[in-house]
Amino acid sequence: MNMDYNLYKIFLYLYEERSISKTASKLYVSQPAISYSLKELENSLGYTLFTRNSKGIEPTLEATELYNYISTAFDILKDAEEHVKNLNNLNVGTIRIGSPSHIGALYLTKYIDKFSKNYPNIKFEIISKSMPEMVEMLETRKLDMLIGILPINTEKKLSKVNLNEVYNCFAYNKKLLPNLKIKKCLDLLKYPLILPRSKTPYRNKLDDYMETRNIRLEPYIEVSTTEVGLEMVRKGMGIGYFIIDSITSQPDKEDYEIIVFDDLPTIDISLVYIDEYTSIAAKKFIDSIKKS
Repeated sequence: MNMDYNLYKIFLYLYEERSISKTASKLYVSQPAISYSLKELENSLGYTLFTRNSKGIEPTLEATELYNYISTAFDILKDAEEHVKNLNNLNVGTIRIGSPSHIGALYLTKYIDKFSKNYPNIKFEIISKSMPEMVEMLETRKLDMLIGILPINTEKKLSKVNLNEVYNCFAYNKKLLPNLKIKKCLDLLKYPLILPRSKTPYRNKLDDYMETRNIRLEPYIEVSTTEVGLEMVRKGMGIGYFIIDSITSQPDKEDYEIIVFDDLPTIDISLVYIDEYTSIAAKKFIDSIKKS
C-alpha cells in the first residue's frame, strides 16, 4: 500500500476536531477537498472512519485504532525533525575520535578546547584501542574519525588532515635500569626491547631505518598501544620505542632516560575520516581544524 502522509495528516485533524469545517480552516483548504481526501483514505483502507451526526462527525472504532498508531508515528516524525534541526544548529551531538594511544589526544586538545567554547553542547568521546580495531570501528561508523600514522590499511577511501610532525626516541627507566650503556644503535641489541607490533606503519619506519645500518631488531615484547609499552618500561622491563612527547608528557618523566640517534625517523600524525560517514558535528569540527 502506498502511503500518502497528507491523507493521514488530514485524518489526524478530523479525529481531533470532529469537524470537516474546522479541519479545513486549520489546514487552509476547502471543505470539499477535505471530504474528498477522507473518502480517498477510506477507500484505500477498506473501512469507514467517521460517521456524521448533528454535531459534526464521530470516529468509528477502526478510526480510534488507527489514530493511536498514526498519532504516535507523527509524534516520532516531529521529534526526528526537531532532532535534525538541533544537529544542524549543533545543539546536540557527540564526536567520537579513535586514538590508538593517549598521545593522539594531545595533538587535538587545542582544537577540542576551541570548538567546545563555540559549541558547548557537542560532546567528545576519545576511544583508545589498537589501530586494526580503530579502523574496523571507523569502517562500521562507530567512530567519526581516528588519529593515525599513514598508510592505514583499509579499502575505504580516507580523507585526512595533517596534525603534526613528531619525533621518536628510545627510552628506559634509568632508576630501575641504572647500568645501561647505549651510545650507538648496535648497543640496543644487548638489552630487551619493547617495540610496536611488526608490520605497522610506525614499526616499519623503524625497521627501515635500522636496515640501512645493517641492524635487525629482535624485540623482547611487541605491544599494540603506547600505554602498554610505557607501563612495561616504567616497571623496568626493557627499552621502549616512543614518540618523544609520550615520554615528556608523563608525570614521572624525570625517571626516564631518552635516547635519540641521528636521523631517527619522524612521523606525521594525521586525522583521518570517511567523508560520507561523517556526522554534521564531526564535519564542523574538521573544518575548524583546517581553518586553524
